[in-house]
Amino acid sequence: MPEKQIILIIDDSPSNIKIMNEILKEDYIITVATNGEKAISSLKINNFFQTDLFDEKRPLPDIILLDIVMPGMDGYEVCRQIKNNKSTSDIPIIFITSKDDIEDEEKGFQMGAVDYITKPVSPSIVKARIKTHLLLKKQRDLLQNSISVLQHRTELLLHKAELGMLAAGLAHDINNILFVAMMIENLPDAISDNFEEKSIIKAYVKDTMESLRMGRDVCRGFTNYLKDFDEEEMIQLFPPLFKPLDMFEKTFKVKLYREIPANLPYIKCKGSQIKRVIINLFINACQAVDGQQIKRIAIRAWSEKGQIFFAIQDNGPGIPDHILPHIFEEHYTTRKDGNGLGLSMVRKILHNHNGTIECSTTAGEGTTFTLSLPVFEV
Repeated sequence: MPEKQIILIIDDSPSNIKIMNEILKEDYIITVATNGEKAISSLKINNFFQTDLFDEKRPLPDIILLDIVMPGMDGYEVCRQIKNNKSTSDIPIIFITSKDDIEDEEKGFQMGAVDYITKPVSPSIVKARIKTHLLLKKQRDLLQNSISVLQHRTELLLHKAELGMLAAGLAHDINNILFVAMMIENLPDAISDNFEEKSIIKAYVKDTMESLRMGRDVCRGFTNYLKDFDEEEMIQLFPPLFKPLDMFEKTFKVKLYREIPANLPYIKCKGSQIKRVIINLFINACQAVDGQQIKRIAIRAWSEKGQIFFAIQDNGPGIPDHILPHIFEEHYTTRKDGNGLGLSMVRKILHNHNGTIECSTTAGEGTTFTLSLPVFEV
């Protein structure tokens, strides 16, 4: 059963309060203040103005019924103070008055009231007006929440775009530095004529060059990833998309078993994005086997019923049951140096390609990710 909403009645007449209470007590929680000063004081004392976040006495009222003519502080001034407070400004205020002058109504609306009910009151009108304005407030709140969510998402996208530009610039600068560093390739011919020394130097330079090329390719690949948002889908073969693994296999020093037939059907995709999927899944597998005495990763691709399937299996410790339901959530990670974007990005890319991804894992034996992509029908 839904919790009753709260109505605050501000009126100096006990008889008026009694009438309103009888009309509304069945459907709402009624609170009362008998003049303007007590109303404002009561609001503050009872935490309606939320001055103390750790004081949980009573929640804000959902709507206020306010008499205009009261001794001391009149209804207009009470309305003004409530509307000028950020915590209470959204609470609907309905004036209850015997006045029926158009100027009085205009003044009330200018102060922020949403409606007028004239005395003597009609129970059916009171209930209908209150119900209407509570419903309108609920719809406004829902709309505001939706706007807030959209604003947050917009800010997040702008933030991601800014980070992407900074990352692309950083990758470009590193790539330039690596290009200069690769001049080391000319070093052996410049520093020694001794054959034995030159052979040793060349061996070191060869390893250094391999690392530099790998770094350059990573930077190029990263900047390409940031550009592939506007990449057009192309009809292409699936096996060549695994080419980047040659470089990463050497980096992580794992035993990689491949079973990727050359005669797989064509797919229509954004190649750079599918490469990102393959690389991310491979890096995850490499991290999973880190620490194992024998590091084994197997990848297999096959076609079946209009789909191309790709599975990557590691012999790591497996994914714990309490973590498995969250692995595709954005920003969820169990690694101190992780950002939780890898598998979330993988799933989004596959979804955009009408593909799927599934995970199966066994404690102590390893994990397998299986993805599918639709075959391009010629």
